[in-house]
Amino acid sequence: MPLDGLTLKALVNELNRRLRNGRILKIYQPTPHTVTLHIRLPGETQVLLISAEAQGARLHTVEKQPTNPVSPPAFCMLLRKYIEPSRVIGIEQEGMDRIVHIKLEGLDFTGQASEYTLLVELLGRHSNIYLLDGSNTILDAVKRFPQAGIMPGAAYQPPPYQGKLEPDAISKDEFLTRLRLEPMGTKMWRWIQNTFQGFSKTAAQEVIRRAGLPEGVEREALAEQAWNDLYSAFKVLLAEIEDGGQPAYYPGESDFAAYRLLGKEAVDFTSTDQLITAVLGERSDKQRIKQLANSLKKRIDTHYKRVLRKEEIQRAELQEAKQAEDWRHLGELLTANFHLLRQGLREVEVADYTKEGQPLVRIELDPLVSPAVNVQRFFKKYRKAQASQKHTARQLKKTEMERNYLEGILLQLDMADSEEVLREIEIELAAEGYVKQRVKRQRSAKQELQEPARYRSRDGIVILVGRNNRQNDLVTFRLSSPRHLWLHARNMPGSHVVVLAEGEIPEQTLQDAARLAAYFSKGRESNSVPVDYTERRHVRKPKGAKPGFVTYEQAKTIFVNPTEAELPEKM
Repeated sequence: MPLDGLTLKALVNELNRRLRNGRILKIYQPTPHTVTLHIRLPGETQVLLISAEAQGARLHTVEKQPTNPVSPPAFCMLLRKYIEPSRVIGIEQEGMDRIVHIKLEGLDFTGQASEYTLLVELLGRHSNIYLLDGSNTILDAVKRFPQAGIMPGAAYQPPPYQGKLEPDAISKDEFLTRLRLEPMGTKMWRWIQNTFQGFSKTAAQEVIRRAGLPEGVEREALAEQAWNDLYSAFKVLLAEIEDGGQPAYYPGESDFAAYRLLGKEAVDFTSTDQLITAVLGERSDKQRIKQLANSLKKRIDTHYKRVLRKEEIQRAELQEAKQAEDWRHLGELLTANFHLLRQGLREVEVADYTKEGQPLVRIELDPLVSPAVNVQRFFKKYRKAQASQKHTARQLKKTEMERNYLEGILLQLDMADSEEVLREIEIELAAEGYVKQRVKRQRSAKQELQEPARYRSRDGIVILVGRNNRQNDLVTFRLSSPRHLWLHARNMPGSHVVVLAEGEIPEQTLQDAARLAAYFSKGRESNSVPVDYTERRHVRKPKGAKPGFVTYEQAKTIFVNPTEAELPEKM
């Protein structure tokens, strides 16, 4: 469900209490349609995230600043020019609509105090962020639409009026009068949603539920007392929002609200801001991660299909090259029976003296060449096939290694749980020549390389898990010692896992580490995955090998069931 006006009301009231009189010290634009404001308050700094994404428009605080591009976009530079620094005068909602005004006081070019408004429209695909001056002139917008008058220098025009009423301003008499005039067959929840600002389908149905009426009740089914009950439930819900609400997530409904949904199993939150951060923020993060992963997978899939075709051709060539001994044998048979040959013959039958009973073998000849040339033709095929076999075998080995590498990358893209991990994979792919990437972005991502995942075994021992090839190399060759235990799913792409302990490893820790190696591998859906383990000193990286590729020896194997519920605790 999108952020409705009632939940937004509770959120804006919270943010206004917390952020009013704070000073905006830094402004960033981590994505094309998302802005963050670092607001300094007594004893702390809050990061306010404002997003106009079509599928994730929202407003809430975050614990840390998302990754920024190297060069700030133009809208970010304009915000810095006018409102960095500035003071937050107040945060207000426009009625119960999904429009928020962040009132700011900054300095103009003459050093005089000036008021600006950061106006946020949270309207689905029509969402936008504007910076307005004191006369409501657009200084800029995160999404420009010149044909609609959304451009610098134009007067701000609010969204078209929907004819909905502000619920706080309606009296009981007007409420009942409008209800009385509704035609027969009107569903009451739909009437509330279409008549009053801020009421989503969820909120409107909650009013019906609180009034003790059936969810799909229609106008003609209401007795006079039910009208009064409906108005009372309407006002109680508004009062609940005004008092701070009861923010909760409803897993059974995949829904969230700043008000209680009666009879629904809820996960409570201490504030609406925390609710929005947890639900919409996490949902948006997952969607962005998925989009980036799919984009990389699409580019890698082209290379992967090419490698599969190449491997198929090389295997066929190798199979053909394995006939080398057959060509040599036929040449020797023709040499032994040279007296039977003459020019013009298309074939000849000779006895195979190498086999029991000397069976006859039919050999095709070229009638246009001499017997000597026919004999040499078979030896020439033998030498060519023999040379081809060696060359093709070498090439096939390289192709198999490339296929394994790309399969590992595709697995890492499927398992990536953060944008930073994906950026590291993108940097690696660019370095290996699989994707094109701007140098500036590569430098930026390298400055914030992510650490491997850390888990704690049931015995309290730390276990490291690489989430991409860079982290795999880091885990194996920099963060572990020669005597530490190293694990990897056998003969399949997967993460490098290291137990940071020497000597005798407790059985429970070995099981925990093996489950991690199996879960973060291509065999994660299997009930039994073989996991090899050895001391890290037995692991080697061949010269010139691709990132994440190693060889190892003196390994033992353990079989585990990689059930996520049984994974050790993440640190």
